[in-house]
Amino acid sequence: MIKVTLSPVTPPEDKYADIELHLADTKGEPCTPKLYDKSFKFYVDQYNLQNRLPADIIFKKDMKEVERVSVFNLLNIDKATTIACETVDLQASPPELTFSDLRTFGNGKGFLCDQEEKFQEKRKLYIHTALQKLLNTALKGDDVPHIALMGSGGGYRAMVAMSGIMNALYTTKILECILYTAVLSGSSWFIATLYSHPKWPNIDPKDIQEQMKHDISTDPKSIWTLFSYVPDWVFGFFEKKLAGKAWNFTTDIFAPMLGNVLIPTRLKCKWSEQKDKLSEGTVPLPLLSAIHAKDEQNANEFHEWVEFSPYEVSIPKYGVAIEMKNFGSKFDKGLLTQQIDEIPLFEIMGICGSAFTLTHEEWANKDSSNFIKKQTSVKSSRQYSTTQHKKEKQLDKKKSVAFDEVDGPPRKQNNYDNDIESSEFDVLESGCTPHRICVDLTPIKESNADNFTENDDVFDVGEIEQRQEMEDLFKRICQIRQEGGRIFEEERTRNERVVGDNFKEGITEADEVDGLFGDMKLCAEKFCMKSRHYRAAMVNNFLRKVSFDNTDSCLLQGETNPLFENYLKNDIEKLCLIDAGLAFNSPYPLLFKPGRDVDLILSFDFTDRKKDSNDPFKTLLTAEDWARKHEIKFPKINVDKYEGKNVQELYIFEDENDPECPIIMHFVLVNKDFRTYKKPGVKRKESEKECANFTVYDDQKTFNCKNFQYSAENFERLSQLSEFIVLNNIVHIKACITKSIQNKQKRKQTGRQRHPSSPV
Repeated sequence: MIKVTLSPVTPPEDKYADIELHLADTKGEPCTPKLYDKSFKFYVDQYNLQNRLPADIIFKKDMKEVERVSVFNLLNIDKATTIACETVDLQASPPELTFSDLRTFGNGKGFLCDQEEKFQEKRKLYIHTALQKLLNTALKGDDVPHIALMGSGGGYRAMVAMSGIMNALYTTKILECILYTAVLSGSSWFIATLYSHPKWPNIDPKDIQEQMKHDISTDPKSIWTLFSYVPDWVFGFFEKKLAGKAWNFTTDIFAPMLGNVLIPTRLKCKWSEQKDKLSEGTVPLPLLSAIHAKDEQNANEFHEWVEFSPYEVSIPKYGVAIEMKNFGSKFDKGLLTQQIDEIPLFEIMGICGSAFTLTHEEWANKDSSNFIKKQTSVKSSRQYSTTQHKKEKQLDKKKSVAFDEVDGPPRKQNNYDNDIESSEFDVLESGCTPHRICVDLTPIKESNADNFTENDDVFDVGEIEQRQEMEDLFKRICQIRQEGGRIFEEERTRNERVVGDNFKEGITEADEVDGLFGDMKLCAEKFCMKSRHYRAAMVNNFLRKVSFDNTDSCLLQGETNPLFENYLKNDIEKLCLIDAGLAFNSPYPLLFKPGRDVDLILSFDFTDRKKDSNDPFKTLLTAEDWARKHEIKFPKINVDKYEGKNVQELYIFEDENDPECPIIMHFVLVNKDFRTYKKPGVKRKESEKECANFTVYDDQKTFNCKNFQYSAENFERLSQLSEFIVLNNIVHIKACITKSIQNKQKRKQTGRQRHPSSPV
C-alpha cells in the first residue's frame, strides 16, 4: 500500500463545508479529513496509483456537491511512502516508485536543462585553452565561439566516413574546440559506438575505428539477411514467431542485429550512462536525433524533431523534455506513473537509422515509377505459379510437408541485379534506397531458380537453407534482446495483432499468392509501405494527456495555424519514431535550439547524390528553407555560382554583414585530391594510386546505404578519404574559427537574439 500526502485544499465557499475523499474502484473506505489539517493522507495500492483511477475530493454543503477536485492534481508524490499490509509479501522488496514531472521550457524559462548549462560552462573553459593553443593567440573567455560538428545520414557509408572524420579532428586538436556533436541515422551509429566505449574519452578514436572495421567486415550477414528476403515473407515470418506479442521491426528485430555488430559487448548500455563522460567537459555533448511521425502520413507533411542527449529526450516543438533515464516509461498528464527500464542504446541506434519505415507515398514522391515498370516487366519470371501454390497447400493439408502461410522468397533471376543497379531513381535524403529496402526481392543467396518448374512438389536445398538461416537469425535476436534485458511483451488485444489486418487490407487469401508475389505495386501499396505499423518504433508517449493549443510558442507571429498540420494528439499512447533523414538529412534543428547559439557548424554531408558529379546541396537547401520558415538566422545558400563546376570538398557559406548569423562549412564526400595525394602535400606513388582510384556514388553498390557488407579494404578506402578531406582543409577550418571569434567580438550581447516563436 502507498501512503500519499495531499496538498492543502480550500473550500469553495466557507470553512464549514463538508469534505469527502472518494477513491473509485478501491477497497478503502471514503475518508472525511478535518478542515483544520494543513494536509491529509490516504492509502492506495500501487496499481491504482499507477493507472490513475478516479480519485476526487468532493466539497459538499447541505448534502449537495459544490465542487469536485481531482486528487491526482494535489498529490505530494515526493513524500509518498510504501508501507506493508496484509496483501503484500513482506519478504519482497517494497516497490520503488519515483516520479518526475516534464521539464518545460519556452520564452519565459530556460531552454537548456541545468545539466547542459553546467556542461557548457566546463566545456567552454576547456575550449578556451584549446583555442589559444590551436590559434596561438590570446583569447578572452567571453569570446569563445560555439562550434558544432554535424553528420548526416547514409547508412554504413555515413558511419564509416564519420569514423575517419573523428580521427582527423582528434589528431589535429580541432575536436577539443567543439561544443556539440549533432548526428542522425548512420552518423549516429558511430557516435553512439564511440561514446559508449568504456574507455572513451581516454582512448584514441582510431582504436575504436579499427574494432568497427573488424566487426562489420567479419560478421555483417545478420543485418543483410533482414533486407534480402521478400518483405511480406519476412514480416509474415516474424509475425508468426511473435504471435500475441507486441513488436516492431525497428527496435525488436533490426536494432538487436545492429547492436550485435557494433556494440556486442555493451548490449545493456544506456545512453543516459554517457553523461558521466561529460562531467569534466573534455568532449563535446553528443546529440542523436529522430522524428515523431504519423503512421500513414507523409513525413514531409508532418514531423516533429526528437532529440536524445545523455541528459534528456525532448520534442522542442512543444518545449518539453524528460530525463533520458525515463525514456520508455509511462506518463500521464506530465506525471511519471510507471517506471520502466530505460530503452537500451542499441534500440535508440535502431530508431535513429530506421529509414526503411518510409510509406508508399513517400517512396512514390521520390519518382520511382521507372522501378515499378521494371519490376512489372520481370514479374512473370520471378513469381510462384498459382498451380504450384495450390499443390503446396494441398500437401500442407495432408501433412506431407509443413509450409508456412507464405512459402518463402521467390528465386533470383541471374540478370535481375544488373537490371536494378542500372536503373536511376531518386533516393531518400538519408541516402537510403527505398525500393531496395522495402520491395526488393533479391534473396541473400543464389538458388537454382532456373531449374524450378511447376511440377516441383518440395523445396529445393537453397530455400531450405534460407529458411534455416531465418530461424537461426530469430534465435540470435531473442538471445541479444535477453542479454540487453529486453523481452517481447504480450499484446493487450490479440484480435489486432495479425499482419494481414494492417498490411494486406483488401487482399483475399487467393490474392496473397498471385498478388503479393506477382504485382509489385500491390505489394508496395497494400503490404509493406501503406503504413509504418510493425516497422516503426512505438515508444510510450511522455506527452500523454498533456494538451497544447494554438497559443503554443511554435507558432510564428501572425500565423493562426501551426507550422505543421496539427499537434500531437494527447490521447495517443505511443510515439511513432523514425529516421530523421525522412524529413531532411542533416540535424540542423538540434543546433538552433535557443541557448546553444552555435556560431560555426562543421557539417559533413554523406547524402546519396546518385553520381559523384551531381550537386551536393539538396539537404543544405532544405535546411535553409526550414530556417527561413522559423525565422532563424541562416546564411544564404547561393548555389548558382557553382552550377556546371566540379564538385568541391568544401563549401563555405556566411553572411558577412551579420555577425549573429552562423558560418556553415559544408563538407562533401567526393574523391578528388585523394586520388593523387595520400596526405595533404604528399603525392602518391604509382603503386599507391590503384587503391585510391574509386568513386563513392557512381556504382551505387559498394558504398550504398543498403550495403551492410564492407570489406576491410573498402572500409579503409572510405574512412581514409573522409579523414583526408578534413586534413586537406585544416587551413580553412582555422580561418572560419577565427572569423567566428571575430563575429562574437562584434556582437553587443553574448547570446544571439532569437525569434519569439522559439522553441524550434
